[in-house]
Amino acid sequence: MTISIDTLPDWITAALAHDHQDGNVEVDNTSISYRCWGDPEQRGLMLIHGGGAHLHWWDFVAPQLAEHYYVVALDLGGMGDSGRRSEYTAETYIAEILAVADATGLDNQAVLAGHSMGGAISLRVAVAHPGRFSHLIMLDSPLRPKAEAQEESGKSRSPFQNKRFYPDFETAVARFRLLPAQPDTAPWILKYIAENSLTETAEGWCWKFDDNAFKTRMFGQGSELVDQLTMPVAIVYGQLSKFFDPETLTYMHENLPKSTPFIAVPEAHHHLFLDQPLAFITALRTLLMTWAAG
Repeated sequence: MTISIDTLPDWITAALAHDHQDGNVEVDNTSISYRCWGDPEQRGLMLIHGGGAHLHWWDFVAPQLAEHYYVVALDLGGMGDSGRRSEYTAETYIAEILAVADATGLDNQAVLAGHSMGGAISLRVAVAHPGRFSHLIMLDSPLRPKAEAQEESGKSRSPFQNKRFYPDFETAVARFRLLPAQPDTAPWILKYIAENSLTETAEGWCWKFDDNAFKTRMFGQGSELVDQLTMPVAIVYGQLSKFFDPETLTYMHENLPKSTPFIAVPEAHHHLFLDQPLAFITALRTLLMTWAAG
């Protein structure tokens, strides 16, 4: 479906027209792409996308935060426009985040926020380098008991494998789906993300991510790291997210510090900043101006 610019809400049109700077940094012989919005003199906010995603997922969100924050997002290795590796590990992802933070001038008062798999990676950054960022925000990125985490890590192949090829750009865009599937996401948002998720190869059009990045489940669910976490953490999740069932929420409330903010974005699913972007932006602004400011 073709989306006319006239059908876009004004706030999305303004967001996509917002000034930004793009760059690359080499990390272990792999080029890592990043984008920055806002004034580098402002406090930093670094956004980490989820599995199979890329920095353009934040193109609607980051400009709404750039008035008061210097916002940085990157393409993790093997995703988006970043280079590919022969092997992907938690350590290489951590190194990429730190390298982009250094290259863009983020100091140790910057806030680190990660969605889904990006939240699991961000948690590992916070544990391994507790002084590099000031606060951690996990966006619909659950923590579960260790036994459940081990079971999850041992499950069958990731849904991001077996990448398909399409004969033309339009066919590929029309085939774009969120994983896990969810309703209520505006068609212009899905179309924009799809258009920025594709690359042309000799075999046809395909998604940019490297299938090999998902051959192993390297992160578990992070529950084994909770006791090592010294950085303040906040949990922002979709009220309707399939990953935040009552049992998971109870476990997280019992195992994270009592002062941990838990914010449910109303009517939002797992991809909470896509289906409820304005509510998500409001929640994040409030969290940054109150909890993170303290």
